[in-house]
Amino acid sequence: MSDSIKSKEIIYQIYPKSFKDSSHSGIGDLRGVIESLDYIKQIGVTTIWLNPIFLSPQIDNGYDVSDYESIDPIFGSMRDVEVLIKQAHQRGLKIMFDLVLNHTSSKHPWFISATEDKNSLYRDFYLWEDLKEGNELPNNWASFFGGPVWEREPYFNQVYFHLFDKEMPDLNWDNPKVREAMLNVALFWLEKGVDGFRLDAFIHMKKADFSLIVKEDPEKTLIAEEYYANLPEVSIYLEEFIEALKKRKPSLFILGEAASATPVLAKSYLGPNLCDAVISFDHIQDKLDINEEELDLGLTKKVIDVKGIKGRLKAWQTELDNDELPSLYWNNHDMPRLVSRFGQTGKLRVKSIKPLSTGMYLLRGIPVILYGEEIGMKKLE
Repeated sequence: MSDSIKSKEIIYQIYPKSFKDSSHSGIGDLRGVIESLDYIKQIGVTTIWLNPIFLSPQIDNGYDVSDYESIDPIFGSMRDVEVLIKQAHQRGLKIMFDLVLNHTSSKHPWFISATEDKNSLYRDFYLWEDLKEGNELPNNWASFFGGPVWEREPYFNQVYFHLFDKEMPDLNWDNPKVREAMLNVALFWLEKGVDGFRLDAFIHMKKADFSLIVKEDPEKTLIAEEYYANLPEVSIYLEEFIEALKKRKPSLFILGEAASATPVLAKSYLGPNLCDAVISFDHIQDKLDINEEELDLGLTKKVIDVKGIKGRLKAWQTELDNDELPSLYWNNHDMPRLVSRFGQTGKLRVKSIKPLSTGMYLLRGIPVILYGEEIGMKKLE
């Protein structure tokens, strides 16, 4: 995608489950998105980013995929997807799918085969280790969802690696067959007419040697980003993947989720055969509200850190080159809504949301707007 076209992108994130329920089932669906296309076009966006709609047990709201080439019936059918893509294109809108690269569901046929047969072709699609003497785990790395990254498999005396929930085993991207399989998934959707992908958690595709221990406290299970995030091989796998896709569709737009990336690190993920833009949480700076009684640190209200966020936004604006555009966003499915987090509800809702939106969306970059943000939607209370 050329820089001039890329700079005009405005992305509208839709979390289908809670967007529009056309069937009155209690869950938003693809027909609801289709029915809203005229409205979406009217507000001026160019691309719709859909959170995962693939078949899933919904342990992590669709980010645990059990079949990448099937649509979960709670959202509709493959025919609904085809109609959505066609009708979006008729209105000059593009469709971007959320593609989960780091892991699958434990209900995926690959993992089921891998756990039932140690000689399965899919055994090496995942990451396994023997327990140490005394049934100790291989290391003290922590999962982002709590507890260790290791889980005992059901039939054999090994453990498998899961950076997120235990029902979301990580894929082994060192295996060329995994890279080929995931490329084929993306090519399948290109054939359906998808215009882009948001690459979920791609920075975790490579892990360090499992013998390494977080030395801060070897007796505790600790977050170990230095061992499972942003390792050098990630850029290699990413470029191989994207280059193959852009050979098929040069106009493809790739938005990578690099949650912990600084501007300097983000630059290593941007380029002609890399991401067109990345999402990082680096610029979202907050601090404890000193007026709140600190009953529990996790429940204490936080407010915007104006100085901190200005500094981080400035870094993203100045450290990326002219052809490296920052993504501009206040909130997404991983964060509370802007009004409820940093704005004011009630009579001051409009007055608080306008300067926040102006401060973000008049910067250089690609706006990524969470559905409802355009009307100052707040969280349910």
